[in-house]
Amino acid sequence: MFSHKMCRCAAMFAAIAIIAIAAFGCASPATEEPTPEEEVDERRGGTVVIGYSEEPPTLDAHATTAAATVGVLDRIGDPVLERNPETGDFIPHLAEEWDISDDGKTLTLSLREDVIFHSGIPLNAETLKESWSRILEPGHEVALGRMGPLGELVIEDDYTLRIEMEEPFAPLMNWVSWRSWAQPVDPEMVEEFGDDYGRNPGSVGPYRFDEWTTGQNIRLVRNEEYAWAPSFYENQGAAYPDALELRYIMEDATRVAALETGEIHITSLPSTEVDRFKDDPDFEIFSYPRGGVSMHVLFNHEREPMDDLRVRQALSYAINKPAIIDVAADGRAEEAHGPLPPTMWGYWDGVEQISYSHDLERAGELLDDAGWTLESGNSVRTRDGEPLEITLYLTSFDHWVLTAEMLQAQWRELGVDVQIENYEWGTVLEYLADGRHHTALMGYSTSNDPDWLYRVFHSSQAGGAGINRHHIRDDELDRLVEKQRHTMDPEQRLEYAAEAQRFVVEQAVQAPIYILTEYVAVNQNVEGFAIDHRGNWLLHDMWLND
Repeated sequence: MFSHKMCRCAAMFAAIAIIAIAAFGCASPATEEPTPEEEVDERRGGTVVIGYSEEPPTLDAHATTAAATVGVLDRIGDPVLERNPETGDFIPHLAEEWDISDDGKTLTLSLREDVIFHSGIPLNAETLKESWSRILEPGHEVALGRMGPLGELVIEDDYTLRIEMEEPFAPLMNWVSWRSWAQPVDPEMVEEFGDDYGRNPGSVGPYRFDEWTTGQNIRLVRNEEYAWAPSFYENQGAAYPDALELRYIMEDATRVAALETGEIHITSLPSTEVDRFKDDPDFEIFSYPRGGVSMHVLFNHEREPMDDLRVRQALSYAINKPAIIDVAADGRAEEAHGPLPPTMWGYWDGVEQISYSHDLERAGELLDDAGWTLESGNSVRTRDGEPLEITLYLTSFDHWVLTAEMLQAQWRELGVDVQIENYEWGTVLEYLADGRHHTALMGYSTSNDPDWLYRVFHSSQAGGAGINRHHIRDDELDRLVEKQRHTMDPEQRLEYAAEAQRFVVEQAVQAPIYILTEYVAVNQNVEGFAIDHRGNWLLHDMWLND
């Protein structure tokens, strides 16, 4: 092992606003006080419209890793265990009690007895087993990669389920606390809709799926039966709004205009628009550091010339991160140095010393050494008469496009001809799984555990089986990411995670660029909006004061 310093920062979060106001009608002195049945909670009613820049490819929790899907699943489902929004500690939710073995191979969950699915069937050991057993079925490899070496689900009694893992799995508790990916899927709705379940999802959460108009919106309606909210909410019953409309507006300018006119109530705010809203009394601005690396370049290790370490290193040295941050993020981002963010437990700060700084001269030397030379009078390097041409895949988020254009210019300065390939999100993911790209832009925000390293770099997750879109297959890297997920001792696990991060940087597996600060603008008519330690939006105390 090498010496290193570990940064074990708890995930940072913005201030949590939990506001609940009950307004009751006032009676004249001659009028009797209303009975409880006559009291009206004025927090109830209305439709809260939330603007998103990205439409989900599916709403099947077991079939995608898309962050856009989280925005829907977090509303229709609940996790088995919750996380304290201030400390991140595990707390009861759908499971009232739990017990995990010292070797990390067995987790026993004692479930509440009052929870029902949207279809009306109860959540119990049998239906939870049926829900999670689906992860083992073909087509759900991304879910299995997230959950780990699942062995057997054993029913001990009506409301007690035991998870048996084939190997120790350090992130197991973290996995069952994911509201989106680990939520129980409704077995009856899975049976009813079959292959169309991804367009007709169901779970046990405060909102029910209503309808999906492709390219426009998804509508969710209040689950009137909901009576098992997490303990940190004041509202322990059904949600206050009648409905949520999740409206998809890809263009930042159009989405911001809709916010200004009141067409939408809440949206993530592009960093370039923050100054415009920060002093506006009609809006409240929340901010928090993104829980992942917002922007990095994937190198496809199975396509020439990206299979050459020297080429990957050269492209990494040619990236001027501060210049990109100024243009694409209006200066509101931090340079990324490795595959994990500083806010994540398991981050190794040694990446800051070994990452690639901007050095165009060194980049040129590496390409020369790899045989890609720049002949006099030419603007593009060649080798054996072939030009150095690569593709850069992305989707049309505004800051992604700006980042791509900056990369294109910086790599052209090195003598690399870059063709930008712009597709809608689902198509991009399909093409990356197929390995069509030389390079691609990618970001993530849905992880708070170093097991992310396994999911994006292990050989078993390549070739479309998971989200190893680098298509790297390396025995040493596999060994390191396996060790970090199967080692139960936290200190040893940190050692393996650090070694894996060193490998990723030194081998230029990817090129990290920046970590955004996330901004959320909330209309003044929305009360009770809050954000937890992961940057998740907490909406169950939210109501529309309109």
